[in-house]
Amino acid sequence: MAKQKKSYDLEISIGDELTKETMMGVVERAAKATGLYISHIGGYSRVKYPNSVHWHFKRHKKEPGLIDATFWEEGAKFWLVVRNNEPEWVHETAPLLLKTLKEDLAGL
Repeated sequence: MAKQKKSYDLEISIGDELTKETMMGVVERAAKATGLYISHIGGYSRVKYPNSVHWHFKRHKKEPGLIDATFWEEGAKFWLVVRNNEPEWVHETAPLLLKTLKEDLAGL
């Protein structure tokens, strides 16, 4: 029997022209518009995705659950990660965050 994945990715196609600074603004605006706040900004897998930026989005400080996002400028890649065991609000909110990010990126 195949092992069940622990998470799923929601990827956004982006162009090579997007910079880290631009994505920081896009992510901040999308978080606010979706009713989330950014609880962490760091890097993600320095070996596999060098110089990437990684965010954690939460709805309320003490509430369990979060949405992960990573931007890798050198690979022109941006994606959200949702773990299967996250609370329902995460699974409901991640597609809304994805939609908001796509709309903001389309307006650039």
